[in-house]
Amino acid sequence: SSSSSSSSSSSSSCIPVVLGLDCEWKPGDNTPVSLFQVATRENVYLLDVFAFMTEDNGGEGTAEAFDAFLKLLFENETLIKLGFGFDYDIKRLRMSYSSLEETLSMDRRKKGWIDVRELAYTADAVSSHNKRKYKHQKRVGLAALTRDILRCNLDKRCQVSDWSARPLSDPQQRYAAMDAYSLISISDVVLFSRGRWKNNEEILDGLRLVQYGGGGNGEDGIGGRFVKRVSKAKMAKMEKAAFLKRQNSSSLRNARETALHEAKADLTRCVTDCLGFTCVGRKGAIDLLSEPGCSVRVPKKTKSKVDNWKNAIALFLTVDEPKKTDAAKPAQFRRREEDNFLTLHLENAKKYFGEDEDAYARTKACKANDDGKSVVLFAKRGSKGKFVFCGRLESNTSTSLADTRDALSLILVDGDRLSETPMFFQIIGCHL
Repeated sequence: SSSSSSSSSSSSSCIPVVLGLDCEWKPGDNTPVSLFQVATRENVYLLDVFAFMTEDNGGEGTAEAFDAFLKLLFENETLIKLGFGFDYDIKRLRMSYSSLEETLSMDRRKKGWIDVRELAYTADAVSSHNKRKYKHQKRVGLAALTRDILRCNLDKRCQVSDWSARPLSDPQQRYAAMDAYSLISISDVVLFSRGRWKNNEEILDGLRLVQYGGGGNGEDGIGGRFVKRVSKAKMAKMEKAAFLKRQNSSSLRNARETALHEAKADLTRCVTDCLGFTCVGRKGAIDLLSEPGCSVRVPKKTKSKVDNWKNAIALFLTVDEPKKTDAAKPAQFRRREEDNFLTLHLENAKKYFGEDEDAYARTKACKANDDGKSVVLFAKRGSKGKFVFCGRLESNTSTSLADTRDALSLILVDGDRLSETPMFFQIIGCHL
């Protein structure tokens, strides 16, 4: 019995120690990282980066201690460091604290840095089941990955809270701890169940494959086991087919097409089921809004940012940084202090609507629950992003726009529900 126990212990010791790493910061493009989470299998440690990096809060030598701690993480090849899109977290740390630049610029290749998305993707690729689903793993958020692999939901309500405030609230601490610990839980399921690796040696091979610089991050695969990424065009086609299948609308292919201005948008279903749902281009938005069983004719190629439906106006907005060459101010999202409503401010609204005076007038006077045309918002981040269905808009009548005649201030009625979805922070939250 002693020999068998010793063999099992030596077998388990082949699997490296894993840490789940994550960062939090107050929503905004230039806000510094304020929290660094480190999760082990037994505990989660929330490190107050503000306290470490400022002498007023942490005292003398704390910045050097935090720098030494990060350097130990970067150099230790025996530790598996799990992250979720952690490249951006490191970039954010570098932007926040110049004294950490040298440490955060160290070469991380083949030193145990693993993105759990890459791990889940590869595990499905070598598995004998789920042959198609792994192709979607590259683009999912942490909440969706947790729901898919662990069969539980992450509470994301604190994702866009004020992480610079001290002390952190209990919900914030729970959220930060769960975000980091979920990475370990996902890796355990992936390594010991989902990937169907037979022994520790195969598991270690899988870890070496997906670690940063190990061949799984866009480099050559090992032994042909790493499956090529699906192309964007094919991904879009697959997502569209999956959406139509969910709506039980296979009859669309043979139905007579209806002109867009004569088609009714199924807003009740969309607001109930599709907030935060991404779609590919104008055609994807039309498929999303269309009532089941109705095939809507796609409008000819146009640069218009507005679609006119029989019972709705759809606005397509690109949320991004203002270009240096563009004198016009970009669209801005804000939270009203008196009621916490999410508002959208369009500075040069007439230019946005172009020659569509009717759509401009309707949007300026829109109400979310009246009998007229509803106005709904689709937003995306950057030129290569996907549009996300954000919900209904209504005119913000409490704000006086007399001095800015062409400006529009609109309330995103479904903003609170949208903020609970994984897409909110990517599209809108970081611009508040």
